[in-house]
Amino acid sequence: MMKKFTLLLLLTLLIPAFYVSGQMGTRQAGFRGGYRSGLFYQVTHEEGYAEIGYQMLLSFKDSGLQFTGLKIIYEATLDDISPNIFVSYGYGGHLGFIYSDYIKFMGENYYLSHERFLPLFGADGWLAAEYRIQDIPLVVSLNWKPYIEMTIPAFVRVVPWDFGLSVSYIF
Repeated sequence: MMKKFTLLLLLTLLIPAFYVSGQMGTRQAGFRGGYRSGLFYQVTHEEGYAEIGYQMLLSFKDSGLQFTGLKIIYEATLDDISPNIFVSYGYGGHLGFIYSDYIKFMGENYYLSHERFLPLFGADGWLAAEYRIQDIPLVVSLNWKPYIEMTIPAFVRVVPWDFGLSVSYIF
């Protein structure tokens, strides 16, 4: 039952991403390592003076699955240092679930009577500096993705330390 639900969720979330990507300029896929690490897919296009990216991150944590969607805005490069370094910021949200017999809240562990399915949802921020390698279609990014989430039953978790390193291939 759970495998069917997970497969259906993945297909529901990823099929629109491939449809939208055909209308965008650049696509990239890669891996993000960090507190909430996972695989991501991003589509980017020019909009006015900015470059706008839509990123979908699929991460696995605490025997669960989380899907994060982010809107990322690239407005400036650090030309003084290198024309290949881009700064970005953004926002988004996530939803998913975990299986756990405890919930960590404000530095305390709250234990449940048994391991259970806990749905969650939250809001995410994004700040990054990325280096786009010109000779090969590769992007390396140092990023910060703080988030706040609510786990049902009603526990709110604030995670300001989600720093990550991403590597992606542009196609």
